[in-house]
Amino acid sequence: MDSLYKELQQFGDVSLRKFLAKFTTFKIGGPADRYVEVTDTKKFTDLLNFLSGRGVDYFLLGGGSNVLLPDNGLRGVVIRVKTNKMTVDGNMIMAEAGVSFGAVVTKAVQQSLTGLEWATGLPGTVGGAVRGNAGAVGGDIAHSVSKIKIWQDSEIVELTPDDCAFGYRDSMFKRSTTVVLAAWFTLSPGNPRESLAVMQEILKKRAGHYPSYPSAGSFFKNIPLKDWPHPTSELPAAFVEAGRVPAGWITEQAGLKGLAVGGAMVSREHGNFLINHKDATQADVLALVEEIKAKVYNTSGVELEEEVQIVK
Repeated sequence: MDSLYKELQQFGDVSLRKFLAKFTTFKIGGPADRYVEVTDTKKFTDLLNFLSGRGVDYFLLGGGSNVLLPDNGLRGVVIRVKTNKMTVDGNMIMAEAGVSFGAVVTKAVQQSLTGLEWATGLPGTVGGAVRGNAGAVGGDIAHSVSKIKIWQDSEIVELTPDDCAFGYRDSMFKRSTTVVLAAWFTLSPGNPRESLAVMQEILKKRAGHYPSYPSAGSFFKNIPLKDWPHPTSELPAAFVEAGRVPAGWITEQAGLKGLAVGGAMVSREHGNFLINHKDATQADVLALVEEIKAKVYNTSGVELEEEVQIVK
């Protein structure tokens, strides 16, 4: 047992050669050389300081959605962020990075607050949602969060949304070593019954689209209307109004539902879900992705871009 393993024990629960597939919604991923679960933000930042000071590579894992991990696992240290404090102060909710984003949505309704109904049913943690500027049905993190606490080069800093370079399913956190520690959501007084009605309607609409097999969620980014290479008059009015053409609709128009490579397949329920149909590997998924991209480009001239984080 190496010395690093022993030193890591001061920060959380440590394991060697921990298989990561069970911690991801895709159920794909090999073993981590060293795996640490942290539940305390102070120990989390101490661990980040320790690893960066030692020059040890690390990878952060939250709820395990929106990510595709390699079949041969990850070297260095995998940190599973399970910090779980959440507080309410008036119309503001603070949640640490490891809190399930769904728990924040539920807490808002319980506190008669409105503004997060759009996130009903979204998987993942607060940290992951902020990093990827998670969004759905017209809402997103960029327009819901009021403050973010981060770790950056051994310092703790608070940012405003304007500091985060939020874009469509994007933020500065995807292009830096900055780590989200917590986020604050300033909401409005609401009516729980009205909120629940909206949430039930969202779940109802999604019910027929979400596959029963493991997946990483929506795999490709929707296409901005300005990048659509054909007359917009040919598109459904809802797409024009939203300003984006859904990637799932594009793949469906190309006849790709049910397309499979190895154990990976395009869901028959929704064209933007790639599913782990039968013991899929990352290699299966990547081969399927390339086939989808090629066929979509050949049929519509559109270049699809992954929304899911692919770790190689």
